[in-house]
Amino acid sequence: TVQYVPPAFKLSDLTSAQLVASQKGKYPVEILSVENKNTKCKHTYCSLFEVKVRAPALNTTDNGGGAANFSAHTAAGEMFSWPFKYVAAGDPEVLGFSPKWQYVVSEEDNAAASSRNVTIFLKNFPRPGCKDTLACKADAVNRQTRVRFSRGGSAVDVTPPESGMTETAGMLSIQVLAPPRAVKGDETLKVWAAADADNQQVETGDFTFEYVAPPRSVSPVDGSVRGGTKVTVKAYGLGLDPIPAQSEVLVTIIDGTTETSLTSANVLAVTGNAQAGLISEMTLKLLMPAFTSAGVFTCQIKGASGVLTEFLFEYFNPPVFSNLEQ
Repeated sequence: TVQYVPPAFKLSDLTSAQLVASQKGKYPVEILSVENKNTKCKHTYCSLFEVKVRAPALNTTDNGGGAANFSAHTAAGEMFSWPFKYVAAGDPEVLGFSPKWQYVVSEEDNAAASSRNVTIFLKNFPRPGCKDTLACKADAVNRQTRVRFSRGGSAVDVTPPESGMTETAGMLSIQVLAPPRAVKGDETLKVWAAADADNQQVETGDFTFEYVAPPRSVSPVDGSVRGGTKVTVKAYGLGLDPIPAQSEVLVTIIDGTTETSLTSANVLAVTGNAQAGLISEMTLKLLMPAFTSAGVFTCQIKGASGVLTEFLFEYFNPPVFSNLEQ
């Protein structure tokens, strides 16, 4: 899928396409089709095309496979490119997985509430020939298959239950419950199976799972242009250690290109939980100042490390009584 190219783009615009393999070998690539998936779009920012290509066979010098890169060119130069990966025949392969993300913990007394079941679809796992006798599931169970979630120097192995494994059409799917995390960010996943009497330990290539922060909590969401509204903002997954001091927090109201910074008097309190339990939470209590106009504005909260979170706040004009009658 290709985005952000001229909406009039068509197959005949391409003058060449090539693949550069891991050992720098260059191969011509056949572009099979170019299909406009958003025909109503008349601008580059909304364009969406589906491009189908035929991946070339590699020469002996590149036979180890690995990372490669496709690129397509017009008379003006390279138009788009994307990474590609060759794997050796028979190697375990991750065909896909879903979902690709989950929220960080937002309830310390119920950390498991944030966890989601992740289903991973595998080929040639735990050995290439298992599909021929429908033995992939049994082999995976016997060889104590696990999914490793790792970030930085720490890793957690999760064992899928036998009931979470399904074998069909030469493919093995396994389902595991992703562990709860306190801090947002990417984790590297791989599936591995232990060695047995006939096979060495085997593992898939790495793939990425994302932990994201749940929507911040803001209450109330509006207030008078005269100021004085007390607002509580809660944000999760920031991974701050320590939580910034009240004097270190800067709050800015953004109105187009104009930024209005709140004074330290407007930051009433900053509290948080950086290490206790599994939750990483920051709560700010703000006193919204008077503002020049009504409308919905972005409020940005910064600490020493940069932007911590943003939220929308609506200023409204207070009611005006023009006439009173008894």
